[in-house]
Amino acid sequence: MRPPSVGSGRWGWAALLLAMLSFGAAACVPVTPAPPTSFAPSPVAYNTDFPDPEVVLHDPDATSAVPDFRAFSTASSWSGRWPRVPVGHGSTLGAWARGVPDALAEPLPATWQATTRHRYWAPAVEPFGDSWVMYYTAPHASAPDQCIGVAVADNVDGPYEPFGSGPIVCDFGYGGSIDPSVIVDPAGDAWLLWKNDGNCCNLATYIWSAPLAPDGLSLTGPASALIGVDQAWEDGSSGGREPWKRLIEGPAMVFADGAYWLFYSANWWDSSEYAIGYAQCTSPSGGCTKPRTTALVASGPHGAGPGGPDVVVDAGGQMWLAFHAWTPCCVGSRNVGWRSLFVSRLTFSGGKPVIGGGP
Repeated sequence: MRPPSVGSGRWGWAALLLAMLSFGAAACVPVTPAPPTSFAPSPVAYNTDFPDPEVVLHDPDATSAVPDFRAFSTASSWSGRWPRVPVGHGSTLGAWARGVPDALAEPLPATWQATTRHRYWAPAVEPFGDSWVMYYTAPHASAPDQCIGVAVADNVDGPYEPFGSGPIVCDFGYGGSIDPSVIVDPAGDAWLLWKNDGNCCNLATYIWSAPLAPDGLSLTGPASALIGVDQAWEDGSSGGREPWKRLIEGPAMVFADGAYWLFYSANWWDSSEYAIGYAQCTSPSGGCTKPRTTALVASGPHGAGPGGPDVVVDAGGQMWLAFHAWTPCCVGSRNVGWRSLFVSRLTFSGGKPVIGGGP
């Protein structure tokens, strides 16, 4: 394995050594089997194709206005067109409508990214000062890899203007980098998380993190490997016959109950075995262990193959887990059904995350 390039890539070998040591230590930590949670109590929140959701609380900062929500997703064929970053507008977490046509500005500047619309995936959006910063997966114009770009806007709805002449992180030849997300720790420091997309090329996949600059526009330190595939439910390769289906992806980290909790997706994305797991970490840069050997959220009556987790906190301080799931009848179908947005209450009890009902 090799870590994705950060800046000039000067952190690579240090991160590799740390990753080897951390994974070796984690293998000795006992885990407790537990049944996965079906999300039956949580009906679909937004019944349209909305994979890899990113949900943010939008506070208009006006005494006469009520905070509401925005949701961003992987590119989707809405009404025959392909917005690179679809947007949903929620008056509550359970009532959604389409927002602006596309959060990314048009036309895209002629930089590193190709214009292939359906390869813009899994955006993450975070406020930094007076600006909103979007991290998004995009195809590289001169390589087969996808990489993570940065775009900036004056308000949450955009349009987001791509920043810089290259991606913020990528690893050419090792699958590229996808699925960005951001955590801001209790000290106010921001971290970028992502997946190296190694399963595209029969390579190992890991979740990585690195510290962000105060403006969110660059990385300031080495990449650290947090977790990889080491549990049976995460491996969809059919005993190695389909190695590209052995993967871990879609990270989302939150600090709660005195610990860092890393939620993630694993197994194959368009199967009913795709599910959401979690690890407990000592910091955004590592010390992660998986307390259980089964998924946290698995297929249920309302949806199948849940994945793409994201944590959002409402105006009252309540945490919610947002994710997508397939229409149960039609997992993986390109013609019938889709990956809808679900939102479930997230609490912590006895040192464990607990998934509850919908909003």
